[in-house]
Amino acid sequence: MYKKIICMVILLISICSCASIANAAITASDYINGYNAHINNDTSKTIEVVFTVTSPDYMDLLGAKTIILQEKATGSTKWEPVETYNYKTDPAMLKENARTYDYSVFYYDAVPGYSYRAKVYFYAEKGGSDTIEYITPAKTAK
Repeated sequence: MYKKIICMVILLISICSCASIANAAITASDYINGYNAHINNDTSKTIEVVFTVTSPDYMDLLGAKTIILQEKATGSTKWEPVETYNYKTDPAMLKENARTYDYSVFYYDAVPGYSYRAKVYFYAEKGGSDTIEYITPAKTAK
């Protein structure tokens, strides 16, 4: 009976250890624990890039440092950059003292039938910093 109890305790400790390791792998970084971005094209010739980023604590800066909008012509296989947004020209891309942040940028010269996607460089800073690149799913312009 004593051996069964010891075996059960060891088994429970092993399971809890594995769960802790798996949970650590899910966390994006010490600074960013969630992020997403997508393309909206609800208006003719207008592309909206929307992003959301969250952190485990209040960050000195949180948001995106750079967004590169790319287009692909019908029948092409190559993505070409058409617009670059960055925090230096649009300081609102980064928010101070935030734990979560949502923001959008707009592109008004979309070509109907072309596909668009965005490379978003999420950023968080507090003592140290981290940047994570994310590429949105493509969307065809109206």
